[in-house]
Amino acid sequence: MGRTADVRQRSPGAFGVHVVRALAFGCALPLALAFGCGGEMKPVVGSETHFLTLCDDDACPDGSECVCGVCTKTCGADAECKGLGANASCAPLGPRQAEGRCPADAPPAMCDMACLETTDCKSLGATFRCEQGFCRPRDEAPAPEPLTCGVSPIARANVVVLGDSLIELSDFATDLEAAGTTAGVFATTGGLRSYASALYSILADGPFSISRQYETARGEGTARVVVMDGGATDMLNLPCGSVPNAGCMAMQSAAAGAELLLGALASDGVEHVVYFFYGDPPPASDLVAIAPSLDVLRPLVENACGKSGLACHFLDLRPVFGPHPEYFAQDGVNFSADGASAAADAVVSLMLERCVAAP
Repeated sequence: MGRTADVRQRSPGAFGVHVVRALAFGCALPLALAFGCGGEMKPVVGSETHFLTLCDDDACPDGSECVCGVCTKTCGADAECKGLGANASCAPLGPRQAEGRCPADAPPAMCDMACLETTDCKSLGATFRCEQGFCRPRDEAPAPEPLTCGVSPIARANVVVLGDSLIELSDFATDLEAAGTTAGVFATTGGLRSYASALYSILADGPFSISRQYETARGEGTARVVVMDGGATDMLNLPCGSVPNAGCMAMQSAAAGAELLLGALASDGVEHVVYFFYGDPPPASDLVAIAPSLDVLRPLVENACGKSGLACHFLDLRPVFGPHPEYFAQDGVNFSADGASAAADAVVSLMLERCVAAP
């Protein structure tokens, strides 16, 4: 059963801090993953094209038009995009409008090229990068469009929280409920449904994955909004070595697990996901060794979020946690009381900014 935010495990009990570290991201569990490294590069499609080059309401060549800042064409089916590239597809723009990545008057769909990593964009040319799940000729994502909306409080029972020990072993869900209620994002009665677990905390699909949390949540009721974290468990014990890369099988499995879960949420009609990703561990933390792995995994998860078929709002906690080592508990892994509150406030601020509680 899911727990409402005011009923939670407050401490690891007699097992002590070292067991918290073991359970925190499931490192005591045998992971059924083949941790070899390798990756396949996509073949070059190759021909001169203006597909997905940048534009600013300018005329685009070759009969294309400027949509969401790039030269492309509107579409109603994947077949209409076939001539633009082997991996081009007809991508609905509703999720990106809800995220502020496309203007409100954008057409329903456009030809685009989804990606998980930059190598997926190789056929478009060396200047293209994978940016929030789609190939774009620049290194950094543009600032989201400012959104204007009213606030209509979401029933707390329609908000599901998923993730690992950072949530389960802290007051994050309680703080999220309080901050969201104060801001008018959540209704004033009932409780958020938190399923976060230190045990079922692996992002890659499997018997101990976060997807199992969602299966339980789905069996107990629908969700409009999901707030979650995930990914650090997969990187424990350095399955990709001390110098990780995106082609490592464990990295690919984690990213694929994120795609699978987000796909299930989209299919079930979840309207918004707020996916927050970890701040850098403090110098004394046992997790400092996995920081390079998290740095590689972070953009993969952000791209999986960005190309999903729902409004997925990615929140990088590094700017929030960077100057505040006190936001970590004594184990250097989980949230301290201040850290849980700061993370909850950051989630609610993003929900207001992106109109997650819009009527």
